[in-house]
Amino acid sequence: MPADHGPDSASTTIMARTPAPDRPDARTALLDRTGTAVLAATLVPSPDPHGCTAELDAVLAAPEARAGGPGLRALLLRQSLVARVLLAAEPTAPTTPDPAVEAQLDELLDLVAQHGLSLFGAEAQMLRARRALLAGDEEAALSAVSTGLAHFEEPILVDHAPTVAEHRHNVSCSRRLAVSTLVSLGLHDLADTLADDSEASSGHAPGAYDRVRLGVSWGLRLERAGRPGDDRLADALAVAADLAPVASPAQRPLLLAAEVLARPGRGPAATAQERDRARRDAAALGGDGVVPSQHDRLLVELARSRALECAGDEDGAVAVLAERRACPPRGEPSLMLSVTRELARLRTRVATSGSARRAAEAALGNYVADLEAEVWALHRARALSLRTGLAHDRLRREHGQVTALAMADPLTGLPNRRALDRHLMEVLGRRGVAGPVTPPAVAMIDVDRFKQINDTASHARGDEVLRGVATALRSSLRGLDLVARYGGDEFVVVLPETAVADAAAALGRARAAVRALPAPHGCAVTLSVGVVAARIGEGPAEVLARADAAMYAAKRAGGDAVGTPDAPAAGASPRRPR
Repeated sequence: MPADHGPDSASTTIMARTPAPDRPDARTALLDRTGTAVLAATLVPSPDPHGCTAELDAVLAAPEARAGGPGLRALLLRQSLVARVLLAAEPTAPTTPDPAVEAQLDELLDLVAQHGLSLFGAEAQMLRARRALLAGDEEAALSAVSTGLAHFEEPILVDHAPTVAEHRHNVSCSRRLAVSTLVSLGLHDLADTLADDSEASSGHAPGAYDRVRLGVSWGLRLERAGRPGDDRLADALAVAADLAPVASPAQRPLLLAAEVLARPGRGPAATAQERDRARRDAAALGGDGVVPSQHDRLLVELARSRALECAGDEDGAVAVLAERRACPPRGEPSLMLSVTRELARLRTRVATSGSARRAAEAALGNYVADLEAEVWALHRARALSLRTGLAHDRLRREHGQVTALAMADPLTGLPNRRALDRHLMEVLGRRGVAGPVTPPAVAMIDVDRFKQINDTASHARGDEVLRGVATALRSSLRGLDLVARYGGDEFVVVLPETAVADAAAALGRARAAVRALPAPHGCAVTLSVGVVAARIGEGPAEVLARADAAMYAAKRAGGDAVGTPDAPAAGASPRRPR
């Protein structure tokens, strides 16, 4: 499971998120810290595993990490979980479950459920699949993957990102996590389909390094099953050749492995020149450098063994794989089968000679062919089971998808006017029969000078402002409060059983959070807010009309304020909004 090691053209995989330049300072600092820690955790071997987890724990415990809203909290939890799952795959890591992984995964799933963070829901399932692989439970991993893939088919993937650019980056990261998980399960065809779908839906091709890993791993899987894998290895080699000039040091071993494994033939090379080249390749692949994942380390070691065999050092080739077989990484069952098969083939060559060797090789070959035929059939059955489960999940979701689309605002992911009316009917209906309880508070919110933002910045920047306002409102209020987009630049908040004074205070904090958003072309983003208490017998139209009047009173008073019918607007803007 990989991590970012630089710009997209040379990225290894996306596990650590790179901060956008327009993020607020506190957010940027938190993501910088987690990004650095995750990058260190992804390297194999990791230079400081305990330091990585300690830094991630410190970030999650920071007040800013809890005050930054559910989207940021979920992103930080995701980063910490990725690092811990990666480190747990080390052969020397403890085999007992990490309590921190369980606790953080539970918290992430709670955030997904409470705030509708569907994008992080997909990632949580992929992390559950990784955790199951670490425990050797491939069936549980398949079940989690099926659920995660179904999330990606939702029409709106919600992550509360403050900008469109960050949202797109987050979606790309999530899909790459899913691709790498499918590769570790040996489901290369599904990984390839998901990668192609990602490119078609977002316009962003998967990273070149990801394509090399997928192609090499897939080629070896087909080769192991006695099926043609040369085309996949050749495709990986072509991508590796294009990537080589800009590759990072951590990426170079796999690029060389792609070249070695794509060469035809087994056994010692026929010419001295070829044997010399193989010796140089084996030496380069056997250095003390780091690689981005356990999967990559296995691919590099398989290539090194193949190079040693080509150079005539069959004992050395056996030693490389025997050492790995004795100390395997966790969570890579499919690729470890390739290691075992290659080791058996090499040991047969080393242990016998002449006609006896040929007989032993033939017997081993027949056995392996029969065994692989059964394994391949099981592999296809698992893939079919996953596809069937995904299809059932898709049908289940489609029953509710039309309703979800009709109830969601596509720009912000908030409930829309129809969903608001339904919710208000329910809340006001409860008010009519619930007896002497505090009535719900209803707020109408308008973005001041929004037309000026559209005219001076751009409509695209205006859309980012609306997304930022939506995120700030959701992050500043309680999980049980409904935040809906009413239309245009207007929002409505319904706060159940909340006194008007308390609601005004909460919305004042939300107003301050919005004011802290980046100012497009120097035009600060501010809100005019009107808050009222619902009355017994009122319908949605009546209570919204009163909230609208209170909002316009705040706007006439100068904007950037929260107004109630019985109190002057709190907060003031130096200029009258238009």
